[in-house]
Amino acid sequence: MNAQAAAAIPFRLDAEQRERALRLFNGRGEIQWFQFEAGMDDAIASVRLAAGPHRGLQGGGGSAALNGGVIAAGFDAVAVLTGLGHYATDTVVTVDLSVQFLALADAGAAPAWQGWATRTTRNLCFVQAVLAGGGQVFATAHAVVKPA
Repeated sequence: MNAQAAAAIPFRLDAEQRERALRLFNGRGEIQWFQFEAGMDDAIASVRLAAGPHRGLQGGGGSAALNGGVIAAGFDAVAVLTGLGHYATDTVVTVDLSVQFLALADAGAAPAWQGWATRTTRNLCFVQAVLAGGGQVFATAHAVVKPA
C-alpha cells in the first residue's frame, strides 16, 4: 500500500474460507490465461505474473511495459479477489472499475497488484488497489464489487 491509501479492512472470512476461495480463484481459466498468481493475507489481496510476461501481455512500440488492458485485467482480478475475502460465495462481480495510469509498467520490475477493501456493506465491497514494482507505482484503481 502507498502512504496515501485508505486503511484496509480485514477480510470477513476466516483463513480456511479464504484458502478455499484463493484455490478456486487461481484455478479460473482467465487467471491462468493471463498467467496471474494470486495470494491473500488478513486484509490485502495480491496478484502477480507467475512468469515473466509473454509478448501478448506487453505493450506496443517495442517497450517492455505491460499492456494497458492487462493492467486493467489485473486490477479487476485483485478487486474480485478482495471481494471473495469478504463474502461467502464463489462468484463476485465487478460493478465499477476506474484505473489511473501513472507510468509505464516496466515488466522487468516484477509488477504486482495489491487490493484492499476500504468499506464493505452486505452487498458491496469498495476496493482501492495499486500496481507497483521496483519501488515505483505504475497505476492505481478504485473498484466496487459485489457477490453474485
